[in-house]
Amino acid sequence: MKKRSQISRFNLIFIADTVYSLHQWVILTLLIKWSTPLNLGQFNYALALTAPIVMFCWLNASTILTAERAGLANFRLFIRTRFSLLTVGALLLVIIYQFFGKEGVFLVTLLVYLNKYVESFADLAYGFLQGHMAFREVAISKIMRSTINVIGAATALFLGHSVVWFVTAMIVSNLIMLLIYDLPTVKRIGKGFVSQQLDTRYQSPKSLFLRALPLGFVALLVSLNANIPRLFVGQKLGTAELGYYASIAYLLVLGSLFIHSLIAVLLPNFSSEDGERQALPALRKLTRSMFGVTNVIGILLIFFSYLFGEWGLTILYNASFAEYNTIFVLMMVAALFFYNSTVIQALLTGFQQFRIQSIALFVSVIINVVACSFLIPAYGLYGATIAYATCALSQIVMMAPALWQSLYPRKRVVAIEQSS
Repeated sequence: MKKRSQISRFNLIFIADTVYSLHQWVILTLLIKWSTPLNLGQFNYALALTAPIVMFCWLNASTILTAERAGLANFRLFIRTRFSLLTVGALLLVIIYQFFGKEGVFLVTLLVYLNKYVESFADLAYGFLQGHMAFREVAISKIMRSTINVIGAATALFLGHSVVWFVTAMIVSNLIMLLIYDLPTVKRIGKGFVSQQLDTRYQSPKSLFLRALPLGFVALLVSLNANIPRLFVGQKLGTAELGYYASIAYLLVLGSLFIHSLIAVLLPNFSSEDGERQALPALRKLTRSMFGVTNVIGILLIFFSYLFGEWGLTILYNASFAEYNTIFVLMMVAALFFYNSTVIQALLTGFQQFRIQSIALFVSVIINVVACSFLIPAYGLYGATIAYATCALSQIVMMAPALWQSLYPRKRVVAIEQSS
């Protein structure tokens, strides 16, 4: 019965996450079909500029609320901490924009940041509710938010054909959901509950920031790797080309839904029912299964992009994308590396191997910057895609030995030398 309940919860969250991810793609598609390549590029450049700051300020703190059942006092502390960090982040964004910003994108950038500001509090609400096993409420919120966002964005584009009104509509939609559903639901679910453990561990915004800082650092590195090619494309090739690149790259994100679902299903098997780690033979079998499914998905995506790429891009977006079919195929090759890297990171997390992940991500950011610096000016969008694939491949090369060592630990022979 318990296992059936867990499957039911997973199915509910998976459906909600799928709807939420698809709504983001639908919004992007609306911008492509009802706006101009310039507006599309401006929106994606604003996302690339704001995402690393936002991800660091979020500190991945919602995972703490999910992992440890929190009280309303803890939730309010997390809200205050995130509000303070995002406020400082806004000032940092203005400074960064002076160096990396593009003319005519400042207002869009601020609005995109404000939208993430509002979304950040919904993210904390989801973490809190999942910690209280309120999966139904989370699913309802995500599906409702997706529906309202699509309706608002479509209306703004249809009436105004403006990226400014487009982002403003999403801000209003997210704010409505936050005020009329998310926060009242948190108050209802958490009423009367007190977590003495969290009260002791996180007594102030400063203590929360210091403890969650490593999570924020990792989130920053992951975001940088995704957005460095976008920033270089926007700077070197222009916002119109960035619009094409980012739209094709988002198809990689949609494919990763299957990989993250696979991880969500199989990774809990690292532990047995009594909470202890499974024996190594079982973990090796689990690892082979995860890599097997991952590579089958990746190879199929490459195969279908090669055969049906032009037709698919035309149907999903419009006819102007058909000439970027080769970029699409290369992006699916990069996706194969990216998916394998994601699985390795998940498995290393199961083995509690965090240090090597941080090192690999940091080094891959440097490789990403160097590759983009040389490849994008020389080869355009081909160079951007190859740089991203190189970044993901470098992560695999650096993390795979640690995973192998965890799965196949060497038997250490202790030699006792007798001194004469």
